[in-house]
Amino acid sequence: MKKLILILFIFITAIGYSQPYSNSWIDYSKTYYKFNVAKNGLCHISQSTLNTLGLENIPAEQFQLWKNGAEVTLYTSSPTGTLPPSGYIEFWGTMNDGKRDTKLYLNPDYQLSDHYSLQTDTVAYFLTVNTEGTNLRYTDNPNNVAGTTLTPEPYFMNIKGNYFRNRINPGKANIITSSYVYASSYDIGEGWSSWDVIPGRPVAAGFTDLNLYRNGPNASLSFSVAGNAYNSRNIRVKIFNTVIDDEPMPWFTYIKKQIDNIPISLFLDLTNIQIPFENTSTEVTDRYVVSKVELKYPSTFNFNNETDFYFELPATSTGNYLVIDNFNYGNTPPVLFDITSNKRYIGDITSTPNKVKFVLPPSSLAQSKFQLASAAASIVNNITFLQQRNFINYGVASNQGDYLIISNSALFSSSTGANNVDQYRQYRSSAAGGSYNAKEINIDELVDQFAYGIKKHPSAIKDFIQYAKNTFSVTPQYVFLIGKGI
Repeated sequence: MKKLILILFIFITAIGYSQPYSNSWIDYSKTYYKFNVAKNGLCHISQSTLNTLGLENIPAEQFQLWKNGAEVTLYTSSPTGTLPPSGYIEFWGTMNDGKRDTKLYLNPDYQLSDHYSLQTDTVAYFLTVNTEGTNLRYTDNPNNVAGTTLTPEPYFMNIKGNYFRNRINPGKANIITSSYVYASSYDIGEGWSSWDVIPGRPVAAGFTDLNLYRNGPNASLSFSVAGNAYNSRNIRVKIFNTVIDDEPMPWFTYIKKQIDNIPISLFLDLTNIQIPFENTSTEVTDRYVVSKVELKYPSTFNFNNETDFYFELPATSTGNYLVIDNFNYGNTPPVLFDITSNKRYIGDITSTPNKVKFVLPPSSLAQSKFQLASAAASIVNNITFLQQRNFINYGVASNQGDYLIISNSALFSSSTGANNVDQYRQYRSSAAGGSYNAKEINIDELVDQFAYGIKKHPSAIKDFIQYAKNTFSVTPQYVFLIGKGI
């Protein structure tokens, strides 16, 4: 694979932008400790790990965690004071998704699904110490199973998704001299999708292990699809052999839709539900793609031997008694997070073998979100590697410039030890180079500040330029990118 030096001059034009900016989550007086998470799961940062960072004497209530510019709710094994040698910080960690990609699209609605990122599954978290105000915490709550008079909940409305990841669909095309040409912009239908749905070759979304509750309310189905050729067509959606939707979607248009009140009787096989998407076009080369299909249906509390499980419950004036079957907790009581109310419960695994029980208090909230997680030692993700970050404050005039050179630290030292990037900065700062206030900027700094640590995310540069254009005391005139193009 060839390695090329890509040098781009970008003249900065007026870019409208509304605050807050992507770096507004940072307190530049603080030190941050960055670490990565690549899959969903219960995470711990032990006191011994904090010790390696010099944070062993920090009171538990002062720890604060950030992800994607938002504070993350923590649980600490001791609510206040210094953590004991066996103490830990706990949180529910999630992999990177496509929500950060939404703003890249010409129209945010053009993104068919934000379940998967277009860049990477790995997300960055930033731990810091905040001595002012109250940091977000899960609080321990009692789980009084023995004293309950409630009847076990028979079902909950589960959501199962089929998020296609067969390929990255290039999105809307323009025809130039009989060829499809795709713009560099993020356009209609661009993103992870199924293979093409062509006439006579449907694509099916399959759902297994639903544990469907027959006597519950009707189901609903939501989906996102987009055309992939300049032809007229109808999309036809079925549940087994029953058509539930048949409507036009010509050319490179798209449909996001939810179909409600689907009778449970349509699910002929409760263990394997097939939802085929068909293409009715008369043009045999026509095609469209499916991005996501989500089925919401009544399910029993059978969690399919999973080690983590997400579910939601509606408001209740009496509370909930949950008796959960088939959850893989090992030999350790699992943890239930009430994400909506920041409450934490320890599951009862002793009163009835092979079942996990919870008694939850009344709630007036229309919908509460819960995450059940195995706390078995073999399952918990122990975070042991954190990198110190002290961010450069580009709000300070001395860090600003009107000629911005963005590059990679790999290029800051040549085979002879010379920093050619800085030498070019010096040239641009000289009279011969235009007498600019030229600044050398490390792309890694921009990734952490403006793309929340998501490696190679385009918003790192895009959002920084917007920030510089709107906030620098002297408006930048040029941005010079020096890096590797593949």
